[in-house]
Amino acid sequence: MARQALTPGALYKLLNDELRAKRAAPCQCRMPLPYLIQRPDEVSANWRIGTPAPCGNGCDVVIGEIVTELWPRYDLRDPTATPVKEEA
Repeated sequence: MARQALTPGALYKLLNDELRAKRAAPCQCRMPLPYLIQRPDEVSANWRIGTPAPCGNGCDVVIGEIVTELWPRYDLRDPTATPVKEEA
């Protein structure tokens, strides 16, 4: 299945909306910003997010679940960004 390419703003909005819908309790946590990476292999997405802050309400766990769910479905389309090469 081909991934849908989203702009950074559209991907962030999708991620943050999912967080608001899925978190267990009202919280001030925000979804970390997505950033472009060099795709490590053919099946991985071309983006990652920053590390979420620990949260007593479990938002950090929910964020991990959301990213895992959406990685296979979306790519980041940002023609002005230089992909970050991740350390192995």
